Amino acid sequence: MAEHATVTVDTDQIGLLVERLREPRVAASLNVLLDNIELLAVIVAGLDGLARRGEVIGDTLAEVLGELRAAGNATGLDIRATSQQLATLIPTLADASPAIQRVLGSPIVEPEPIAVLSDAAVSLVEGLQAAEANQTQVNLRGLYRATRDPDVQRGLGFAIEVVRQFGRNLARRSTPPTA
Repeated sequence: MAEHATVTVDTDQIGLLVERLREPRVAASLNVLLDNIELLAVIVAGLDGLARRGEVIGDTLAEVLGELRAAGNATGLDIRATSQQLATLIPTLADASPAIQRVLGSPIVEPEPIAVLSDAAVSLVEGLQAAEANQTQVNLRGLYRATRDPDVQRGLGFAIEVVRQFGRNLARRSTPPTA
């Protein structure tokens, strides 16, 4: 059989409670609490679980922080400096997000432009090395002879087509669309 505890009620306390319930703000607040009683029960149960497992959670956090410090020490990573750098970098990336989105949405990240830019980068380096080795004559006769070279003709043809397409794109950009 269940035991029932004897509850003594102070009539003064009941009177005070009734007076408070007569206040419109108190009654409205109590109605809001009663309307959300299920949510309050879930929150209280969650807080109770958190309080009961607080020691385990604290131990786990301490363990994770210890592992981070050990990893930082093993790799030479300064966690404080890295945290400060991330604190600076994240807002900077957020501010740059529209520009980053524009680049990612543009054709520059497609395989073809990347391949062309890669070829151009290799050609720039090799051309610089050849020029530094003084392998190219820069007089009119040398220029004329160079134009007979099939590689130079291909390069000039490419450059001319790029300039032509660039001019067309500039014209499209500066010409207002017709309605």
